[in-house]
Amino acid sequence: MEGLRERIREVTLRLVDLYSERLKLVEEIGRLKREIGIQIRDPDVEESLWRDVRERCSERGIDDWSCRRLFNFLIAASIRAQVPEGGDAGPHLEVFRRAKQLERRGVKIYHLEVGEPPWSFPPFLLDEMMKSIREGKTKYGTSSGSDPFRRAASEWIKRRDKIESGPENIIVTPGSKFAIYSILASLLKPGDRIGVMIPAWPAYKGMASNLGLEFIEISSLDELPRVKGIRAFIVCSPNNPDGKVWSRKELEELSDYLNENDSILISDDAYSEISFVDRVSPAKVYDMTISVNTLSKAFGMTGFRIGYIHAKEEIVSKLSKYLSLTISNVPEFIQDASASVLERGESWVSEVKGLLKSYLDRAISELSGAPISYKEPEGGLYIFPKVEIDGFDSMEFSMRVLEERGIALAPGSGFGPFKEWIRITFASEGAEGGLSLLKEALLSWRS
Repeated sequence: MEGLRERIREVTLRLVDLYSERLKLVEEIGRLKREIGIQIRDPDVEESLWRDVRERCSERGIDDWSCRRLFNFLIAASIRAQVPEGGDAGPHLEVFRRAKQLERRGVKIYHLEVGEPPWSFPPFLLDEMMKSIREGKTKYGTSSGSDPFRRAASEWIKRRDKIESGPENIIVTPGSKFAIYSILASLLKPGDRIGVMIPAWPAYKGMASNLGLEFIEISSLDELPRVKGIRAFIVCSPNNPDGKVWSRKELEELSDYLNENDSILISDDAYSEISFVDRVSPAKVYDMTISVNTLSKAFGMTGFRIGYIHAKEEIVSKLSKYLSLTISNVPEFIQDASASVLERGESWVSEVKGLLKSYLDRAISELSGAPISYKEPEGGLYIFPKVEIDGFDSMEFSMRVLEERGIALAPGSGFGPFKEWIRITFASEGAEGGLSLLKEALLSWRS
């Protein structure tokens, strides 16, 4: 018995050594692939290797099920070893966490770092939610969502985006962040390529890394012809962080590329209701668009954690299975309250857009004369300026002004190679007073 155990120990340690050697080889292959711009996964190579592995398993008396499990484990490990670390949801959340620590100590913080609108939710929402609770809608519901919410959401999409929609095209989610994650987890597989144009919300990269996806960043559509095999592309319009709204021409150019690659387009529509210019919905341009929506921004419902996806019925069906395995359902009383918001929300959005424009005008005025340059945002909640100071480091600046002046900012380095940029939430409770303090900090800054 002891002799056998010692043999097992020796073999196990040999396996560890071989596995380590294999990972080093895979990492080197990944480095070479990135240098020449080719995809991580090569189906022909994997199929050839599988044939050899299956033959060796047969020779060694290993059954097919165990053989396939071993092979899948090795392939998954290879993919993860070749995907560069994508980080977490972004350094702005590191700033946010520190800001909250300081607030708990009694420090006054001017929050300019998170997309938390200063307005609250529509007042009638509470009455609708309490009515739903009194009616007993506090039990399990379906993963796809309640009928009233799905009807209200589909009608909202029809009015907002001028596209055909029905309840069967809607699935409710706990916010839009989880919606995007569920799409990536359900429809893509490890090693698939996902693209985005930078600057972009840091959470996209963090999600991709967590799921073993290869994250491709481009800075202009001119780079698309050099990028092969993208399975999905994310568009945010208006964009976080710079407020850019994609034109129809740009969407059509992207659509041509995606169509050639049989790719899906994920449209992050978090800020779609608060665009200052005419916005074309990506779903009007590209057939395989999955629209991700939230009530957090325009309706000020960040803490309610409710969003929804609009997609083809077969995609909704796939996503419903994933949601049933993860969240079960969004509370129905929150769905009922949210349905009332979508049914009655057009006048609310009109008022919010007017308020938002006044916040932007104030921010532009208060920041005038600061050493920054930027393009005025076409929508959303943010200004994304480049700081015109030699050697400026946005992370260093953000942490120091937080500690020394109580100003919380989002470092530009979280949104791509934008070390000299900062993201300012111009529509926030912290904007009152915080913007003038920020201007002072920039004028006096010496790195």
